[in-house]
Amino acid sequence: MKFTKKNDLYLLIVVILLVLVMIFMNASPNQGIIGAEVHLKGDQILQITKEGTYSVINDEGELLMNVEYVDQRIRVTDSSCPLKVCENTGWVENPNQPIICIPNEIIVKPLGTQNGEGIDIYTW
Repeated sequence: MKFTKKNDLYLLIVVILLVLVMIFMNASPNQGIIGAEVHLKGDQILQITKEGTYSVINDEGELLMNVEYVDQRIRVTDSSCPLKVCENTGWVENPNQPIICIPNEIIVKPLGTQNGEGIDIYTW
């Protein structure tokens, strides 16, 4: 594999770290969630409490992603980002496991009873 830019290596390292974090968070037992908060560029733009599919749209009206909440679990069904890591995360049932889309600067944070472990702050 040949890297053409130094930034490609940094992106690869970030993706590998995200995958490792997701694997670690999946190891904890499922607790079920009661909804989710969607943050765009650090600002909460959506609170999900009812089942359904929700669209995340930026200020220019561009569709960034679709989020589906069903049976106390949540997932990203469609995203405009190039690598689709957020889509490939799949269903999330644990409140300690956020879905993060770095290119779109979106965090889907599941809500529920947290066990006091895991990430408690996000920054861009």
